[in-house]
Amino acid sequence: MTDKTLSYLDYLKLLDIIKNYSLTPFVKESISSLRPLSSLQSIQSRQDKIDAIIELVRWEGKLPLPDIPDIRDIMKRISIQDAILEEKSFLTLAGFMSACDNLLDFLKNAFNKKLFIDETLQQLKPLTPVLRRIVKTINIEGFIEDTASYELSKIRSDLFTFRERIRKRLEKIMEREGVKPILQDAYISLRNGRYVIPLKPNFNEVFQGIVHDYSHSLKTSFVEPLEIVDLNNAINILEKDEKEEENKILRELTIFLRHNTEALEQNLDVIKEMDIYHSLANFSIDFECIRPVVSENGLLEIKGARNPFISISKKTDTIPIDIFMESEQKTMIISGPNAGGKTAALKTIGLLSLMAQSGFFIPASGNPVVPKFSNIFAIIGDEQDIAMELSSFTAHMNTIKDLYTLAKGGELILIDEIGGNTEPQEASALAMGIIDAFVEKGCKVIVTTHLNMLKAYGYTKPFAINIATAFDPDTMRPMYKLLYGTAGYSNAINVAKSIGVPKEIIDHSYGYLGKQEYMLNDLIGALELGKSKVEGELEELRRMKDNLRKRLSVVKEQRDTYLGKVEEKCQVKLNELESELEEIRKDLAKKERASLSRGKERLTRLQEKYRINFPRNREAISLGDYVKIHSLGSTGHVVGVEKNGKTFEVVIGNVRTTVDSTLVAKISKPQGVSEKSTIQIHAEKILTPEIRVIGMRVEEALKEIDRFLNRAIVQEMPRVKIVHGVGTGRLMNAIREHFKDAAFISNIGKDDTNPGITIIELK
Repeated sequence: MTDKTLSYLDYLKLLDIIKNYSLTPFVKESISSLRPLSSLQSIQSRQDKIDAIIELVRWEGKLPLPDIPDIRDIMKRISIQDAILEEKSFLTLAGFMSACDNLLDFLKNAFNKKLFIDETLQQLKPLTPVLRRIVKTINIEGFIEDTASYELSKIRSDLFTFRERIRKRLEKIMEREGVKPILQDAYISLRNGRYVIPLKPNFNEVFQGIVHDYSHSLKTSFVEPLEIVDLNNAINILEKDEKEEENKILRELTIFLRHNTEALEQNLDVIKEMDIYHSLANFSIDFECIRPVVSENGLLEIKGARNPFISISKKTDTIPIDIFMESEQKTMIISGPNAGGKTAALKTIGLLSLMAQSGFFIPASGNPVVPKFSNIFAIIGDEQDIAMELSSFTAHMNTIKDLYTLAKGGELILIDEIGGNTEPQEASALAMGIIDAFVEKGCKVIVTTHLNMLKAYGYTKPFAINIATAFDPDTMRPMYKLLYGTAGYSNAINVAKSIGVPKEIIDHSYGYLGKQEYMLNDLIGALELGKSKVEGELEELRRMKDNLRKRLSVVKEQRDTYLGKVEEKCQVKLNELESELEEIRKDLAKKERASLSRGKERLTRLQEKYRINFPRNREAISLGDYVKIHSLGSTGHVVGVEKNGKTFEVVIGNVRTTVDSTLVAKISKPQGVSEKSTIQIHAEKILTPEIRVIGMRVEEALKEIDRFLNRAIVQEMPRVKIVHGVGTGRLMNAIREHFKDAAFISNIGKDDTNPGITIIELK
């Protein structure tokens, strides 16, 4: 993208707005350098990072980065060999490292972290040991602590002692009777690093001393008495030693920091990147931007598109537009009256396309789709260059010529008032030739125009689409909406008329309007009228289709009701027929009583023939007796008798069953008969006497356990384990309730070591 294009479409101004959202002083330059990206992968990567920060801000609030110091100059100084940082530089670094630790804690505690946040956490280097050493060495006021080294502590202790000694000596001197008359004031001062007292100029009449300074009026001499010269000399030596020790401490601390420059620089880069995406995220939140899909299929679809600068100027009065261009469509021709919003629409399309290709979120609604263009070029405004003595038309054509040379295919070309500033017919021919040439190169072209022939071109070319900016003919005011498939009227004379231009000018203007323009306007008007009629008919067809769909839906809904009513009527008729048949049967019964008697006798004979005769006087049956079960035709032995004596538990071979007492008869033990029944049961062999039903629903678990116990009984297992887990206890209670009265179970108990296991002992 050329700088002119970025300027025409207000992209650079947009970056200035985004910079205002930054929290750090060193990120503005990086935001200014953001440009559209060339690959879908890089676009999606930037979108993912913005999305991650938006999610973070919505859950946790803004990043804790306000007032973070700029350490770039300090980092440059550290890189210089033998350089020693000053105390304030260490405090700046400490502030930066403290901010890094705060950010690290903030991100660690964040909820619902996305990939970018996790990656940032891995890249941020904790510098707590470095920070602790700085804080231990230099206090918040920028002074080196006494505890920074043993030597420094000793020197400062000696300094304190000597200063106290000299103070007391000077106080005694000032209290002397001979000194009081020449004493100008009773305080101790410091001049040229020496402790002095203020005396009158005639002090040398009383005692000797060294003058180090005078007052402005020369009435006061700052004198160092000779008797404290040695003390002052000792203090000066100690102060020099103190300075050397402080420099040594700062040098060692600088070297220590130099070993951590890589981590500091990495943290600086991480903070910078976080603030860039934090700025983009907060801009997106404030301007209600959403993530567009950037694809290579050529489709351009943005619903509710808003230009950020129109939003800033008009705030809540911003009217969004819908932008739509099929992948096979190559040209969009926007027409309409002056001040109708053509240029605003063109700039909105261009700016939002630049934003999408830069990986930004865009101010829109729904699910916007934007093509990935190889480049975006725009020509907007007057290109006249007075310095080069070029006319507006010549400058306009020069710019188009340069763009055509640059275009290789896949670009988006935006031209405002294409072919303007010259005779309309030639301008139209040139405009159509320009569009054809760019389309042949594989570009998408969006232009604004007042040229009627170019509007007609939009109707005749299959790859082109006309768009009109909506205009209220009654109020003669623009509506700032786009009407697709429609060419707009320029309405220049009508607009002039609406603002009160004198009638004489209007009449003369109509007189000069050429026949061709009238014909073209009529043609466009006829096309619009025909299109309007077709759209009206299509709308009527859609309405009829919707009406039929609704009626069909009603029929489907009422079908069951209709069928129910028919069934009810049929049932009533059937009941009536049954009543009539009953009457007929009664009549027939009276007439054929004799035949009926014969039928009963025959029925009795058949019943006697096929009735199973059970012995009336049965022997008492007790445990261990052998019985014959009439319903099965098998024999077995009794292993259990219910208290009421109405049922017996009988074992037939490997099968244990409960039988009603009326269906069994006692027999003697069969001679030479095997204990095995003639009934053979084939069951899958159980390898382990245990079944697991953890996680099953109650009904499902009970069915599985029933099947398992049947197999266990066949294999004559004495006891089995049911592993159901603890959980809420619902499954365990259901199992024990289900089997508590089962006749084939002798005991149900818990496992001593695991409450999630129930043990069942079989009889």
